[in-house]
Amino acid sequence: PVTITRVTRSMVVRTGMKVVAVAGEARGWDRASSPLLLPLGQMIVVAGDALAAYFGVEEALAPIGSLVNGQDLRLIDAPPADTWFEIETDTPCALVIEGLQVAVGRAGRDTRPALTDAEARLLSLAA
Repeated sequence: PVTITRVTRSMVVRTGMKVVAVAGEARGWDRASSPLLLPLGQMIVVAGDALAAYFGVEEALAPIGSLVNGQDLRLIDAPPADTWFEIETDTPCALVIEGLQVAVGRAGRDTRPALTDAEARLLSLAA
């Protein structure tokens, strides 16, 4: 079990900041809700045949900003005023947030390798 130790809610009022809008199939089959916005460096859990073929692993962590594909993962300007939440847990883990496995802390780096930006870009091109 993992305990959430703190949830920080903050209002971000900034212009020019880029975020990744995660929509559609990236969050699960037949998801039609509004996009989940994540910072470029947020690590997520990735899996699939391309990952196994190129890197020889079943799962890995990847920075979401490097996976942007212009379809279900789009780089957009952050809304000028938006509420953001930062979650801290007592141990690193991956939480499922709106259908996407999002890394919290150093989430599983002992059990899952972390792809570099270049490796994540290669993975996104192979998909």
